[in-house]
Amino acid sequence: MKDIALAVMENNVDGILVTNTSNQRPYSLISKNRVETGGLSGLPIRDMSTECIRKMYELTEGKVFIVGIGGVGSGHDVYEKLKAGASVVQIYSRMVYEGPGLVSRIRRELSELMMQNGQRHVEDVVGLDHEEIYWKKRVDRFQVVRLKKEKN
Repeated sequence: MKDIALAVMENNVDGILVTNTSNQRPYSLISKNRVETGGLSGLPIRDMSTECIRKMYELTEGKVFIVGIGGVGSGHDVYEKLKAGASVVQIYSRMVYEGPGLVSRIRRELSELMMQNGQRHVEDVVGLDHEEIYWKKRVDRFQVVRLKKEKN
């Protein structure tokens, strides 16, 4: 991941998708098909995906837009990926099984979690697991807003 983060930073890449599928098989898989090869997606890679997002955010110092992918099926899943450093998330596997109503449920659950934690905007959550980077970005945003108000 370090090489990817370095290439992203050196080439001023605007954003990166982290992660989609994995060829690793967690021990928690109980299906008789767990030995199959190919890309594993959905719930079995949720935690692994969140850790990859957390690591990429740290390696890029929070300067790169991250699309968090992998195992998203609830507002809590979205919240965890945002805290890890995702700017947005992609839902796919769970959408196949639950249909479009999933989006409304996730939105409601995420909204409830954010309100419980005193957060009104998604940007208040992004990178929250990285205290030093998070607060530097918050201060920078505040200064930009203040400068815009002073100009007007």
